[in-house]
Amino acid sequence: MIWLVAAILGIAAGAAILWRLYPRGGSEAAPVAGAAEYDLEVYRDQLRELDRDLARGTIEAAEAEAAHNEIRRRALAAESRGEAESSGTTQTLSRPTVLLLAAAVPALSLALYAVLGRPELADRSTLTVQERPRGPSAEDVRAAERMTPEERQEMIRGMVAGLAERLEENPGDLAGWLRLGRALSVLGELDKSADAYGRAVALAPDNVRVLTLYTMAVLRLRSPDDPVDPQLLQLFERLHALEPRHPLALYYLGRHAFDLGREAEGKDYWRKLLPLVADRPDFAARIRQRLEG
Repeated sequence: MIWLVAAILGIAAGAAILWRLYPRGGSEAAPVAGAAEYDLEVYRDQLRELDRDLARGTIEAAEAEAAHNEIRRRALAAESRGEAESSGTTQTLSRPTVLLLAAAVPALSLALYAVLGRPELADRSTLTVQERPRGPSAEDVRAAERMTPEERQEMIRGMVAGLAERLEENPGDLAGWLRLGRALSVLGELDKSADAYGRAVALAPDNVRVLTLYTMAVLRLRSPDDPVDPQLLQLFERLHALEPRHPLALYYLGRHAFDLGREAEGKDYWRKLLPLVADRPDFAARIRQRLEG
């Protein structure tokens, strides 16, 4: 049952993080053409990862097929939203709604747990995993499908409380802090989620992926239109120092420079960002427009 909760939390929290990393909005600062467009890209990535996981034998064929079907269903829904966005009639969903929708598909979460829910994905070079988590059984999948949203929430809260207690006894558990950060994000406790990711960063200060998770958790506490504050600026600068081609750092450091009227500096960051977002043509076009302005 432990891994079952982790699977649900991993997928839902991942969706929440991606939602904040590429926020909606019509301002030039929004780093994506539209939420639906980015959702489609995420679903394509999930399908590719699922195929690779099936080839490695970490999930059963039946589970993979169920996950494929669910991802395709969501992709079709995202495509429909994209058409609505293009016509200017899209309806905005609140972020809590997005999280609830993500948490409401246990079958998908179960099948993708080995790909997206494993804590060691924070950085395989620094996290130690004692043993590979087993794949879900057919009975596990059926049990999850029978759960009501209320039962899932109750189960999640109970497991989160238990995880938090264990971390107090073992504060050096990096993977545990990452799981707790994801879990609290799903439950909407964003301040506590950021705190948990902060504890993970304290254990692995030079781990780019761990620092990225923490930075995005802090971002979720701000409005998309808020200026880059000192805390975020320090985080972006650390990310940039560790990974000079980090898209998140390049985007927000450039945006911060533009906000301060430092056009040359902002354009320098965004010139480096442009080739990294070539697969998002609408966003790349907005970046290019600012660079040419």
